[in-house]
Amino acid sequence: MNKPEKNNHRKLVKVRIDIYEQCHLLTIALNQLERAKSEKQEHNKLTAILPSMSFSVFSVEALCNTFGSQLFSHWSHLDSTSLSGKVAIISEFLGIHPDFSKEPWQTINLMKKFRNALVHAKPQQATETHDVSIFHPDWLLPHPKSKKSIMENTSIESAEKFYKTASDLQLLWSNSARAAGHEVKEVGVPEYIESQ
Repeated sequence: MNKPEKNNHRKLVKVRIDIYEQCHLLTIALNQLERAKSEKQEHNKLTAILPSMSFSVFSVEALCNTFGSQLFSHWSHLDSTSLSGKVAIISEFLGIHPDFSKEPWQTINLMKKFRNALVHAKPQQATETHDVSIFHPDWLLPHPKSKKSIMENTSIESAEKFYKTASDLQLLWSNSARAAGHEVKEVGVPEYIESQ
């Protein structure tokens, strides 16, 4: 049996790339926001608003991990830190002093509350008492709402605010990192490594 000849026209190339997800997540948030704005039925609007708000929050969390992992060698130890805690740590490092009583930082707090309500959603009970005529049918009374429900602050305006805050934070951090001389990659560039 003859041995196959070695093919000198072949090579092994390892391709490596860092993948940063915040832009993908923010694109989904914008897509869902635009869908919500074009919907006519309230139910359909809601089914787009909720994912838009969620993906805006997810993009801020991914942005924290993108910046944090490149600015801090011990970032993995901060995994359990709250969203606003991560935002504060990175912002302070970049020379930005967040005031969570003002915008855009207030919205970061709303995003954190929304995220926690969404991730830890539990059955709730709400009660309201109405003083109505004895002839008023009970079934016409409005249903009580809970202030802790993820649906309570779900609106196109909230989704717009969440999206804008996520976009603005990315721009603010990118500019501040560059000005402070920190190189933070937000888009992966392929690296090609030829093997012998």
